[in-house]
Amino acid sequence: MSNDNTNIHLEYDGHCAFAVSTGKTDVMGGNHQITIGDKTYVFSNAVAKLLFKLLPKRVEKANEIWNNK
Repeated sequence: MSNDNTNIHLEYDGHCAFAVSTGKTDVMGGNHQITIGDKTYVFSNAVAKLLFKLLPKRVEKANEIWNNK
């Protein structure tokens, strides 16, 4: 999914990256986002964004869950 305001590709088709990392693939992201490397992750709220950054291996967990859904 691409963000309409820019041509940035959003990981997990715009779903909340923290929710995906916990196994919930039906939660859409909102206006909170971070870019890590060349990937942009969106979040449903500020707490989800903070937890994604603080908890270990969130990207790896989210990728595994998203790729196996």
